[in-house]
Amino acid sequence: ILSISTRRRCIRNCIVDTTKQNERKTMVYEGPIGNDQNDALDRINAMRSQEDETSRCQNYLTSVVDASCRETMVNWCFRVVDSFHISRESVWIAMSILDRYLGTSVGGKSAEALRNRQTFQLATITSLYMAVKIHGPAQLGIRTVADICRGLYEESAIAETEREILCYLEWRVYVSTTTPMEYVRQFLDLLPEWKGIRNGILESSTKHMDCATADVYFSTCRPSMVAVACLKEALTDTRELSSTKKEILWQQLRRRLGFDIESNEIRKVSQRLLSKSKSCEHRRPSGASLPRSRVNSFNEQPSSPVSVRQVA
Repeated sequence: ILSISTRRRCIRNCIVDTTKQNERKTMVYEGPIGNDQNDALDRINAMRSQEDETSRCQNYLTSVVDASCRETMVNWCFRVVDSFHISRESVWIAMSILDRYLGTSVGGKSAEALRNRQTFQLATITSLYMAVKIHGPAQLGIRTVADICRGLYEESAIAETEREILCYLEWRVYVSTTTPMEYVRQFLDLLPEWKGIRNGILESSTKHMDCATADVYFSTCRPSMVAVACLKEALTDTRELSSTKKEILWQQLRRRLGFDIESNEIRKVSQRLLSKSKSCEHRRPSGASLPRSRVNSFNEQPSSPVSVRQVA
């Protein structure tokens, strides 16, 4: 004969077990994939095929143009796009263009950019100008870019550097513009079960992508790998789901995708991102808090980002 306390404990355990089983059944059930999910999977596969056509850059950093120099310019680019209300993904695209240009250096101005910080700075500014034109819809005119530089670089120098980059990349600029966030959005479309936490996951993933943008290591990785790492960290960050639900959602994504999201390569990327995120601040300065100048943006903002002179 069981004591009253023992019977109560058994009942509580049964309730907990039943709740977990029901939760697991609810989350594990996967009906047939609808058209929207098929479309998302097709887009993911198409983007991954495009990755195969894009050469990955090498770590080109030198004692002159080092990691801190690159990170300084990345932060400057973020301040520019924030001031002009341009998508932060433009900075990822800009650094993708820049890193491919410098990572395949065989001479000329690209080699000079690794020996001279001002040439590197000009290449970065030009890459941002190109990225905004590609990513759109708003454009950052070449005159505005020159104005932001406050006389340090002329329009002609920016235009010449743009032609140089295009020639080096054999005009294959667009193939390098798929961002990790494009993958993350498709991953979320693939699983309707993410709907309730979609906005929070997107916001958190964007913050992790911003951290990755500042580290040249991630430019040597496939954007799809970086995307998986960003999504994984974002899922870990959310407090809206229990650990059980997080694991179930992750396994659902793993089954539906056509590649292994637990590969050794992705684990290395995730570990690097985790260590980077711990030291990365996600503060987003607003245009209003930036130094004033006589330069106005195309949408008549009264302030402009910090002059490139101040980060030279």
